[in-house]
Amino acid sequence: MEESVKTSINARYSAFKSAYKIDDKNLEKKIDDLFKKINEFGKNCKDSMDFETKFATSELNTEYINLFSEVASKCEQVVYDEAPDHHIKTDEELMKEEIESEARYRFDSATMPLRRIAREKIDSKLRDTPLGKIEQANNMRYLFGKWFKK
Repeated sequence: MEESVKTSINARYSAFKSAYKIDDKNLEKKIDDLFKKINEFGKNCKDSMDFETKFATSELNTEYINLFSEVASKCEQVVYDEAPDHHIKTDEELMKEEIESEARYRFDSATMPLRRIAREKIDSKLRDTPLGKIEQANNMRYLFGKWFKK
């Protein structure tokens, strides 16, 4: 069976398992029997699009929906205490991120010339320290070494 078809079928199967606590053995057997048929159906599909198109109009889809309704009416829904791993951002969160990003960009653009001037002043002052003089001498030695080795 093609991988994307397996993924589609597994997604449907996990919808039962992750959404409801299924303690009834008869329901469990009905689910397993239905998914055996769905797996057989999926073997004849070339990809997930083909599977989804054919499944939507098949009797198996009707059977799936009816079984899902039965499970929903008879079983307790799973309640998760923790927030889901995949948080969908609200419009407000997206707008806030966009505003923050734009503000950071404008701040960086506006302060870049001042930061460059400050960096040049700091470098200049560092060159005037004893450590700066040593670095300048070392750079000169390196350049003379390159020139006279040729």
